[in-house]
Amino acid sequence: MSIRQRIEAVLFDVDGVVVESELLHLVTFNELLASLRIHITEKEWKSRFLGVGSDSIMKTLFEEHGITEDYKLWVDKRRALYREHVASGDLHSVPGFLGFYHSVVDAQLPIAFVSTGHPQNIIAALKSQGLEGRHPVVDGIQVTRLKPDPEAYLLGAQTLGVIPSRCLVFEDSPVGVTAAKAAKMWCVALTTTNPANDLSKADFIISNFEGWTITKILKKLNV
Repeated sequence: MSIRQRIEAVLFDVDGVVVESELLHLVTFNELLASLRIHITEKEWKSRFLGVGSDSIMKTLFEEHGITEDYKLWVDKRRALYREHVASGDLHSVPGFLGFYHSVVDAQLPIAFVSTGHPQNIIAALKSQGLEGRHPVVDGIQVTRLKPDPEAYLLGAQTLGVIPSRCLVFEDSPVGVTAAKAAKMWCVALTTTNPANDLSKADFIISNFEGWTITKILKKLNV
């Protein structure tokens, strides 16, 4: 049976899958919020905020620290700061991603990028890798429920015209893996931002894309 008969589409999360951006997100939050005496540790970021939208993060932080300013204005400042860093070349692809991406293209499998982040941040990340405008994008503005809800991945499948059970997702966060599995999709997790034991719901776990092609992944999954 051919690849296309078993898996008909590949859905990539963006942060931590396409680009090594999670640390940059954390850096820009801390850089901006230093004036408010707010600092997020890397451990706290991974346990509380990884895969969560900027609006929810900023709102939570402001509530916890008793800050009454409009958190949405600070969200906009943080996004602008992040894009400044991206434009300065501070964002790099996950090791092996571009080679793996081309193996999916060569296999003629439709691709979508599915993230519940802000569209401007997603486009900036994809643009940094020369991927802007090449494939459909699902972002946090298009959905009403963020990961771990499956809405974003179901929308990705719908956009590509593929039934969920024939989609293969690549994720790096526990909430993302949960979302993919709730959507009844196959899921490969990367340990780029979380340890393997936090990603145990995935069908297969890899450290990054180095040495992998879509054919090798599908053989490991036996699909």
